[in-house]
Amino acid sequence: MSTTELFPSNALPVDARITQVTLLEDRAQVRRAGTLELGPGQHVVLVKDVAPVLQDLSLRASASPGAKVSDVRVRRAMRVAPHEKPEKLKALELDIEKLTEQWRRLGEDRDLVEQRRQRLEQVLERGFTELPEDVSWGQPQTQWKDTLEGLFEKLRALRIRSVELGVQLRDLVDERSRLVVQRQAFDRPDARFVTWLEADVIVSSEGNVEVTFEYTVPNALWRPLHSARLTDGRFHFESRASVWQNTGEDWNAVRLVFSTARASLGIEPPLLSDDLLTAQKKNEKLVVAAREVVIQKAKVAVGGAPSQAPKTVELPGVDDGGEIRTLEAKGPCTIPSDGRPNTVPLFDFSATPKRKLVAYPELELRVFLTSVQKNEGKFPILAGPVELLLQNGFVGWTKVLFVAPGEEFRLSFGPDATLRLARAEKDRQQDATSTDWKTLTKTVWLYLSSLGDEAKTVELIERMPVSEIEQVKVTLGAKRTTPRPKVDENGFATWVVELEPRAQAQVTFAYDLATAPGVQGI
Repeated sequence: MSTTELFPSNALPVDARITQVTLLEDRAQVRRAGTLELGPGQHVVLVKDVAPVLQDLSLRASASPGAKVSDVRVRRAMRVAPHEKPEKLKALELDIEKLTEQWRRLGEDRDLVEQRRQRLEQVLERGFTELPEDVSWGQPQTQWKDTLEGLFEKLRALRIRSVELGVQLRDLVDERSRLVVQRQAFDRPDARFVTWLEADVIVSSEGNVEVTFEYTVPNALWRPLHSARLTDGRFHFESRASVWQNTGEDWNAVRLVFSTARASLGIEPPLLSDDLLTAQKKNEKLVVAAREVVIQKAKVAVGGAPSQAPKTVELPGVDDGGEIRTLEAKGPCTIPSDGRPNTVPLFDFSATPKRKLVAYPELELRVFLTSVQKNEGKFPILAGPVELLLQNGFVGWTKVLFVAPGEEFRLSFGPDATLRLARAEKDRQQDATSTDWKTLTKTVWLYLSSLGDEAKTVELIERMPVSEIEQVKVTLGAKRTTPRPKVDENGFATWVVELEPRAQAQVTFAYDLATAPGVQGI
C-alpha cells in the first residue's frame, strides 16, 4: 500500500507550515498555521509530514472566527517498503550496498592472490631444498636458473597485486564509513514513520479559514552559549543559543523562542513525614570541623575561587535565577532535524571593562588577566560556557553564572606570560602559659617577579579561616604581615602590588588561630 492511500479520500490538505517553535529545557512546543477556503458544513482537514514523535495528549487545534474544530487527532503509519523511504535515504542505502558488494568481491580476489602467493613460496622453498642434491649429482644449473627466475617474477607480480587490492579495500572501507555517517544523519523518525494530522472543522459560512495546530515534541533542547571579546579599551559580549533537534520535521524560517520553564519538574507537592525529636546529654567537649565553602556569585565582590573542573562531559540545565525567562532569536531561523548543534544569536552588548591582573596563589601559581564589566544588555546573561577571545584570537573557555541586567561580572582571559609567582608557608603550634588556649600560627610568603618591559599592577588574594563560634578565634598577625592587606567578611585578604619592569616584590601574610580548652577536631 502506498503512502498516498493512507490518507482519507475526503480530507482536504492544508499547507500548515511551522510558524513558531518555543524551545524548553528538554522539549519543544511547535505551532503550525494554514489557511484554506471552506464552505458551510463539516470538513476533514489534513496536515502532512508532521513529527512522528509528537506527544498525542499535547495536540491542540483552533480555527479562526466563523469556524470551530470539533476534533483533532494524529495518525501514523510505518514505512515498510523501500520505495516508501525518502529519496536521499534510498540513494545512500543503495550506494552502501554497492560498496559492500564491491568490497566483498575485492576481498575474495585478494584472498585468492594470497593463496597463490603462499603456494608459490612453498614451491620455491622446496626448490631451494632440492637444489643442493641436484648439484651433487652433477645436473646442470642453467635449468634451475631459468625456473627460479620465472617463479620469482610470478611471486613479485602476486605481491604487487596483493598490495594494490589492499589499497583498494582500504579506500572502499573509508568511502563506506563516510556514507554510513551520512546515513546515520538521515536516520530520522520520519524515515520510519509517516505521520499526519486530521482535524474536523465545522464552518458556518463560506470563506477563508485559518487553522492553527499546537503540539509538544521531545528530541529537542537548547542551552546558552556565550562569546566574550576583550580589546584594548572595549569589551563585546554576545549571547547565543545552541539548539539540537531530531524530531523528524525540519524547522524552516521559523520564529524561535527560548524559554527557561521546566515542564518536566511536575507540580506534585512533597510528601510529609514525621520528625522524631530526642533529647541527649550535652557533651562537655566541643568538637569543631573545618570545611571549605565555595562562594558563587556573579557580582564582583566575590572572594571564592572557581570549583574544580569536572572530569566528564556534562550538559547542565538552564539557570534562570529563579524566574522564568523568555528570549527570542533575532530573526527567522532554520534548524534541520539531524541531531547536530546549531548556533542562534540572541543578543549582544558592548561595555567599558576594568582590566585587572589577579592571582590566587593558594590555588594556582599564575597571574591571570581579568576584566570586570556590567551587563549592558536588556536581557540577563544565563549561566553557561563562554568563549574567550583577545585581539590575537581564541584564548580558551570559561563559564559564567546568572548575571542580571546592569550587574557587574568578571571573566578571566588566561595567565600573563611575563609574570612569575611563588608561594611558601609554615605552621607553628603555641601553647599559652596563663590560659589553656592553644594557638596555631600560619605564615605565608608570596614572591612576585616581572620579566616584561612594562609596569604591572597585580592583585594578590589569599584567604584565612572565618570562625562561626566563640571558642575559635582567628586574628590577623598585623605585625608579621607586610604590607597590610584588605580583609573582607569572608576572610579573603587582598594586596595591590605595583611591579616595575623586571622587578620583584614580596608579601608576607600571617594569622593566628586560637582554640579554647575542650575544643577538638580542628
